[in-house]
Amino acid sequence: MEQGKDTHDYDYIIIGSGFGGSVSALRLSEKGYRVLVIEKGKWYRQKDFARTTWNLPKIFWLPALRFFGIMKMTIFRHITILSGVGVGGGSLVYANTLPVPPEEFFSSGNWKGLANWKEELQPHYQTAYRMLGAAPNPFLDTGDHALQQLARDIGREDHFEPTKVAVFFGEPGKTVADPYFDGKGPERTGCNFCGG
Repeated sequence: MEQGKDTHDYDYIIIGSGFGGSVSALRLSEKGYRVLVIEKGKWYRQKDFARTTWNLPKIFWLPALRFFGIMKMTIFRHITILSGVGVGGGSLVYANTLPVPPEEFFSSGNWKGLANWKEELQPHYQTAYRMLGAAPNPFLDTGDHALQQLARDIGREDHFEPTKVAVFFGEPGKTVADPYFDGKGPERTGCNFCGG
């Protein structure tokens, strides 16, 4: 088949543009494959995001109620799953937090005997940290101090640490060239700790 600009011939078609879909699309396209990503949700602009947690129509995806927000709740018998609806999928709703599961996670569940998962996944956590620009949050607010005090009170302060987040903590409000990918990525603006 002769390929041209108007052909719809792809090596891979990926459903969803969240973390899994976008990373898969990136890695496949880096290898030279023609990739199409299909996303059911819309492309959100700054004005589309809720400014407060009271604006439920901009937070939740419940079309029957005319709510067209970024977060879908799927309720099962033993678990409720929050997922993103829109270009970016789960990256719309994960609050920039980047925790690594505790030790017991890697040695539990049906998958525990299949591999040394902590060792197997560690390089991928490092890649994600690098690509997302992970850094400890340097700002501890009232709630953080309360958690730290509680940890101290129960003798577990060594388990308290600032959350590792995908936020650029450059000079607050100042936009600079991409600091993560040799200038090939988007410009970044230093966090001004507005809480948004």
